[in-house]
Amino acid sequence: MSKNVIVFYFNDGKGRAELTRLVLVYGQIPFSDQRLSFSEYLSMRDGGKLPFQQLPVLMVDDQIIGQSCAMARYAAKLADLYPSNDIEAGLSDMVVDAWRDLLDLFYGCYVDRVTKEGKFVMTMRSDQEKVEKLDEFFKVILPSHFDTFEQIISNNKSSSSLITDSITWADLAVFDLLDTLDPYASHWTDDSVSFYIKEPFGPYEPPKDIFKNYPKLEALKTIISQTPQIAAWLSSHPS
Repeated sequence: MSKNVIVFYFNDGKGRAELTRLVLVYGQIPFSDQRLSFSEYLSMRDGGKLPFQQLPVLMVDDQIIGQSCAMARYAAKLADLYPSNDIEAGLSDMVVDAWRDLLDLFYGCYVDRVTKEGKFVMTMRSDQEKVEKLDEFFKVILPSHFDTFEQIISNNKSSSSLITDSITWADLAVFDLLDTLDPYASHWTDDSVSFYIKEPFGPYEPPKDIFKNYPKLEALKTIISQTPQIAAWLSSHPS
């Protein structure tokens, strides 16, 4: 019996919900993609519908699952993209936890998240501070993680994917990072996108050669992006 699956997130981009979406799309699991305004988010939060008062959440029939990694893991199991072998499952969890770490660090370049009266509050950083933190992210933080991802693929002698001989949710997590952080992506220069930094400090330009030392990651990105269902999804959801 098919399940009624709904992804809820903000309407300003892909964010922490995108891995769940990619898993569902790749696994060809039908779902509803609900993108909320801030007022709609507040209504859900104040109505007690959000575990931990945050987005994204995944609704499956009448059950709500919060936390981005938990959502993606459930979706991966639903789509048969979660490894059945315990060691491979643990390695895939490791990669996805690193995905979450990197996203948190990346988004932290733009916003400072604190709690106020028991609720999360996000304060935008100044444009100068954004640029300083982005420089550190791309030049120091990102290479250490991508070195590890590249080595994990190198250690997999059976295929060009990270963990098993086929694509899993871990590969889609790394793909999401490669897509989001692509230095040639339009979201760096599109002033309608939240990543845009206005003059005089912007538009921000990530180093163009950040992927040059990671041929296996680039190959993985190409393989996944050319999958028909992913290609169609990216074409209709570019930002």
